[in-house]
Amino acid sequence: MSAIIATDLGKVYRRYHKPIDSLKEWVFRKQYHEQFWALRNASFRCEKGEVLGVVGDNGAGKSSLLKLLAGTALPSEGGLTINGRVSAILELGSGFHTDFTGLENIHLGCAVLGLNAEQIAGKVDEIIEFSELADFIHQPVKNYSSGMFVRLAFSVVTSVDPDILVVDEALSVGDQHFQKKSMDRMMAFKERGKALIFCSHNLYHVKELCQRAIWLDKGKIQVQGESGAVIDQYNDHVRMQNKTSVVVSHSSDAENKETVNKSELTAYISEVSLVEPVLDSGGLAFYKTGDSFKVNIVAEKQDSVAVDDVHVGIIIKRNDDVQCFGVSTAVDGVSLFSITENKLGVVYEIPELNLLSGIFSLEVWLVDSTSAHIYDSMISCCDFKVRQPKTEVGVSYLQHKWISPE
Repeated sequence: MSAIIATDLGKVYRRYHKPIDSLKEWVFRKQYHEQFWALRNASFRCEKGEVLGVVGDNGAGKSSLLKLLAGTALPSEGGLTINGRVSAILELGSGFHTDFTGLENIHLGCAVLGLNAEQIAGKVDEIIEFSELADFIHQPVKNYSSGMFVRLAFSVVTSVDPDILVVDEALSVGDQHFQKKSMDRMMAFKERGKALIFCSHNLYHVKELCQRAIWLDKGKIQVQGESGAVIDQYNDHVRMQNKTSVVVSHSSDAENKETVNKSELTAYISEVSLVEPVLDSGGLAFYKTGDSFKVNIVAEKQDSVAVDDVHVGIIIKRNDDVQCFGVSTAVDGVSLFSITENKLGVVYEIPELNLLSGIFSLEVWLVDSTSAHIYDSMISCCDFKVRQPKTEVGVSYLQHKWISPE
């Protein structure tokens, strides 16, 4: 039996333009609000013993989803089945009274979580020990630092041994020692067959800790599945959002290439194509880190241009305009190969494409032997996708080894 089953789950809020509109709506029985769907048509499952990640931009609907799972908000539509006791770490300590001591807030917090007096008495020592706040437990929590507040709140929430634990970004404000201790406790829940919903902007943690993940965008599930694949697609989305334009200085020949007949150029690119690419379900060229990568480039020139004065430069760039690698035949001292009298070609080959996950494209430049004069260019072509099998981070995979210190 699944721990959580959500079917077409949705949450709508009323959005008023002015505060008084809510009163006018109640008095005149007329609608003065517009509906805002924070979450809609969300369907997923979380199995027992599974860690399910939730990622998305701010305002994507993550908090609304977590509140529904925690039971602090009711769905506006759809069905939600929860099998087991739920404990949630959302806004840590939101149920605490700042004038109460730490001990009094332990009793209050446990009572809110459904424990009776006898059960609370049996949990107090464990909570104090885990929080490491024995020296301050009789002090009002308004005198606690943010880190102490986090320790107490997390200790209380996780003490009830829930069947389902819902965790938001809250742990990011704790110190490194307590973050590690908290993570170990959450993983211990998982080992005992508990279900965890883990929401974080730290994509590395989501990729490492979660078997599956959900990407929310504007209140809807964009992708769900194996966490690595979901995070890769979300990263592609984030990079595209953060994309900045790259200003490239080039000659008027290249600048006006879209309006000039290419045959009027002294030399121009006639073809750029990936060699025998594997296509994904969306028709995009797909490579795994370490695959062979080949690009076929064909150029044509006029009789007045010497063969050895035509060179190809190629740049691989990610979809946020990060230039990953660029080189040219002029830099490498290689000449293009003659296909016919005025047609030249070359195949650019990378035996092992060591890029990490992302969406990439090519910039191809046709230049002279000095690389200063540009005959022609294709600024963005041959889009392709790379996916890595493990969880390394960065742009490319660097060969390495681990050895014993001397």
